[in-house]
Amino acid sequence: MNRPKILIVDDEQDFRDSLKAIFANEFDLHFAADGVRGLEKAKEIQPDLVLLDILMPRMDGFQTCLKLRQDEATRRIPVIFLTTKSEPESEAFGLELGADDFVTKPFHREVLLLRVKKRLGQAQEPEIEEADTPLEDYTIHWNRQEVTCNEQRIPITTKEFRLLRLFVDNRGKVMSRSVILDKVWNETYITDRTIDSHVKELRKKIPPLVRMLKTVYGAGYRLDI
Repeated sequence: MNRPKILIVDDEQDFRDSLKAIFANEFDLHFAADGVRGLEKAKEIQPDLVLLDILMPRMDGFQTCLKLRQDEATRRIPVIFLTTKSEPESEAFGLELGADDFVTKPFHREVLLLRVKKRLGQAQEPEIEEADTPLEDYTIHWNRQEVTCNEQRIPITTKEFRLLRLFVDNRGKVMSRSVILDKVWNETYITDRTIDSHVKELRKKIPPLVRMLKTVYGAGYRLDI
């Protein structure tokens, strides 16, 4: 049975060696010392998960994550940031770019191992064909994780797509900002203003939502479709 492939992108040899000691017994490991080589390796080997540093030469982790998410060949690969940058702003930005998790150094090896296994378990679940959701001339393609209008692709970020998922799954219900924070941003420190700006962008990109996605003042948002 083939072992899951993990691509570790970090410019410090000592740290790559320490991760090898943690994962080598259970996973097929591949390494890159900067973001440019990391992108090349990701396309070449199609790993099951990428562990990504932020501060690297040639191309930093934020740029690398963005390019992974923009490329059709790599955009579904789970990405976990593994970095010394512990500021909430860095974590928020990394997750906005489409990362699946954010772990700060130093970390407990068993906790990291469990987080990686959790992401791999999610990634290896069989994909279920799910019906598209029409919004007038626009269509949400859940399995393709994209939105189109007359077959033209609309640029949607990962967080915006997760918001759409939450609103459509709970259509007709008022979704409070606290629930949105919990379901979409998990434990990341995000203000209500951030949620409102994401809703504003969704309405701009998908005009039918101007009418369908209603603001319930003092309560949150409700999607009526």
